[in-house]
Amino acid sequence: MNKQQSRTGFLDNGGAIGRRIRSRDWSQHPLGPVEDWDAALRTSLGIVLSSSFPTFLAWGEELTLFFNDPYEPMLGQKTGCLGAPYPAVWHEVWDSLGPYVRRVLAGESFFFENYEVRLERHGYPEQTWFTFSYSPLRDDQGAVRGLICTCVEVTDKVQALARHKEAEERLALSLEASGNIGTWSYDLDGGATHVDERFARLFQVDAALAREGTELERFTDMIHPEDRPRVVAAIATAIREDSRYDIDYRIPQRAGHDVWVNARGKVFADPASGRRRFAGIAVDISARKTAEARAEAASARAEDSRRRLDALLEAAPVGIAYADTEGRFLMTNAANRAIWGDYMPADGVAGYGAWRGWAEDGGAPLSPADWPTARVLAGEEHHEAVLEIEPVGVPGVRKTLLVRAQRMLDAAGTLVGAVAATMDITAQVQAERALKESEQKFRSIANVIPQMVWSTNVEGTEHYVNERWHEYTGIADPNPSYKVWRAVVHPDDQAPVLAAWHRSFDDNTPFEAEHRLAHHGGGYRWVLNRALPSFDEHGRASHWIGTLTDIHEQKAGTEELRAASRRKDEFLAMLAHELRNPLAPISNAAQLLTMAGSNEARVRQSSDVIIRQVRHMTALVDDLLDVSRVTRGLVTLEREPVDIDTVVAGAIEQARPLIEARGHRFVLKQEAPGVRILGDRTRLVQVLSNLLNNAAKYTPQGGSIALNVARRGAGVAITVRDDGIGIAPGMLPHVFDLFSQAERTPDRSQGGLGLGLALVKSLVQLHGGRVEAHSAGLGRGSSFGVVFDLLDTPAPARAAHSDAGAVPQTQAGPARRRVLVVDDNADAAQSLAEVLGALGHAVATRNSSAAGLAAAVADWPEVFILDIGLPDIDGYELVRRLRALQGERAARYIALTGYGQAHDKVLARGAGFDHHFVKPVDLAALCAVLDENVSFNAGAQAPAPNNP
Repeated sequence: MNKQQSRTGFLDNGGAIGRRIRSRDWSQHPLGPVEDWDAALRTSLGIVLSSSFPTFLAWGEELTLFFNDPYEPMLGQKTGCLGAPYPAVWHEVWDSLGPYVRRVLAGESFFFENYEVRLERHGYPEQTWFTFSYSPLRDDQGAVRGLICTCVEVTDKVQALARHKEAEERLALSLEASGNIGTWSYDLDGGATHVDERFARLFQVDAALAREGTELERFTDMIHPEDRPRVVAAIATAIREDSRYDIDYRIPQRAGHDVWVNARGKVFADPASGRRRFAGIAVDISARKTAEARAEAASARAEDSRRRLDALLEAAPVGIAYADTEGRFLMTNAANRAIWGDYMPADGVAGYGAWRGWAEDGGAPLSPADWPTARVLAGEEHHEAVLEIEPVGVPGVRKTLLVRAQRMLDAAGTLVGAVAATMDITAQVQAERALKESEQKFRSIANVIPQMVWSTNVEGTEHYVNERWHEYTGIADPNPSYKVWRAVVHPDDQAPVLAAWHRSFDDNTPFEAEHRLAHHGGGYRWVLNRALPSFDEHGRASHWIGTLTDIHEQKAGTEELRAASRRKDEFLAMLAHELRNPLAPISNAAQLLTMAGSNEARVRQSSDVIIRQVRHMTALVDDLLDVSRVTRGLVTLEREPVDIDTVVAGAIEQARPLIEARGHRFVLKQEAPGVRILGDRTRLVQVLSNLLNNAAKYTPQGGSIALNVARRGAGVAITVRDDGIGIAPGMLPHVFDLFSQAERTPDRSQGGLGLGLALVKSLVQLHGGRVEAHSAGLGRGSSFGVVFDLLDTPAPARAAHSDAGAVPQTQAGPARRRVLVVDDNADAAQSLAEVLGALGHAVATRNSSAAGLAAAVADWPEVFILDIGLPDIDGYELVRRLRALQGERAARYIALTGYGQAHDKVLARGAGFDHHFVKPVDLAALCAVLDENVSFNAGAQAPAPNNP
């Protein structure tokens, strides 16, 4: 280590601030270069930078400010603070803190707790509180050169303690009004019932027995016979439905009168042990009715008040304790002893050291003078704190308490002692934590599942939706209102959805409806909306939680199946009609042959009829077989360069007899002579002749037919137009579908099975082309066209039917990629590598995730093709790790898997894949992705694009 490094070594563990100090040029600063800084400054600054507590130091006459990483957030939006003068950074508080700083520089030390100060660190004044210490910073000769400060912001704590004042006031009112309250607790697991003395007296049960625990029936049997069934049923309902218990009933007394009691309670569960208890209070409401009668004698009233006060203190669920001016406890009630234990310090405040307690924020153990009672006796008017304690005699058990101490004065205003009220809020704190954890778990689960999840209260004022809903609708509003919901539901569906909602609400039954929901991609998609209500203690629905499931494809598929089934039935009926037509003349001709005798003319005529009709039936069967072979991928094209002019001439030659027979005017317009495509000449002639015959059949006698050949971009378009019967708008999207044919009428009974256009579409797709159909409507003619890529024009290979697995033709232009294939099926990985290698890509294969990670680190590829179902680390986790390693390098991630469900694609996109392919891979589409001339993803993970 050189000398310079040794003089800056104190910055090595200095975190982000240390690195900023090291990288900054200090030569123009009054302190000069870091290497020349005073040794005491370097040592002190090294301690500050490595501290985990917010700490700063101010050095020299300028009080140059240095601080560590934990302190920096306290600066808020203040900038340029590092190395700036301390008075300039905190100018807004220098008037109050400056005198203390000067005294520190003179050698004093200070400690401030909950120091109130008004800061402007976020662009506006804010009231804050801090606990901090000032200490002088000395050099090697003992001279004070600056100060060091460790500070903690306690703003939240101070404000939280202030909010407890309201709870204190409610507690005081409760203590004042609860002189006739008895408490009870029924252990649902053990079966024992425990009550306090007041409750025991109400039920005329021995107090000692009640405290030790007895059967619930001992108390219910004491209830007035007319009230008992109702009370027992209410208890059973509250326990069964975890609802609130609130009921009035009478208790006959030995003295002959009835005591009226109001009992309230519910089921509580211990978050730690899981034990359940049915607990609450019983209020003697008859005491209020007889209070005036007791007021006749002042002495009796005073005595009754004393007894009621004693009963209140013993029965109250809040711990109450009185202490004299020395801190000796003169009285504690049962609740206080249950919370703190039976230890009562006899030697005053000094004896508080036997208690073990900590402030809520988990600081150092409390000293005897830190307890609320001690602080009040020391001069504070009152003191409130949230503490954690370990009761005396119960080591290892922690309780969370709200303690409020108040000093007591006599009539002359002299201090005579203190009273402290303690509320055990352990269960409340644990319940709040459990509720937060439960809500977090719910939100985590809701955001993982593929469905959209929503919830709302019955008033519609509280709404929740998971991330899937936002992704689906494209709405970023985190709390969508009722108006937003109305905006995303299709207007035609809003009334029936609202009606179904009202029925579910009125009947307290599950809600279910199918409706259209706005999609972020535009338009609406069908969803299944289901919800279940949750009920309050009165059995009414209070909240609803539901899911939305995209059923658009399912619904569209159902409609398509119905339409396909209808077209099939219509086709079969039409097929029967077409087959019966030639059978009738064949049957007649056969009958004539039996009667012809030696009449040669009749025999010849009948034979000609049979031959023509058999030829017609053969053509029908050939059409069926041809379509069957093409649609099942059994047709093999003999591809070769084909001149479009020869295809057009051959098709016209085949269609000419029908065109001339019907007296049509035919026009050929050749705008692209001499162009060639790669294909099967015979099949191409069949395609074009089918279009011409179709136009001739459905154009009235003497109509017009035009055939046009023209270039379209990098391809050639061949279009057949006619002025015939046209196509209805509803039929137009289905004219190329199998079994699809417009309604046959007497004026268009041209024969045939309506398979010609379906055959055209299949053959054109086998050639990598596409079909088109247009019509302005019935009676307004139609046009059918086919488009093919030219032979001399580069175009990506197209996959369809029997050519789906063909290797695309090698073309110049697309970039060749370095590819890594990871698949535990060695044959699958190697065969894909060989195919991609033949296309010019540099391909490596690995058969496990670990090997794939190692290969990527050694030589980072441009493209990752990853299987999902890998044995060691699945593909989802593998792509996450690769993205973590990616850094600034470019890469594209492709999932190749046997899982092809919609949710599988969602999972792949969420994990970080750019594309998703299903095995066996569509090689042409994969090559298109590899050949895309776009920038690959670099750096952090981004949402994946749509799957090809």
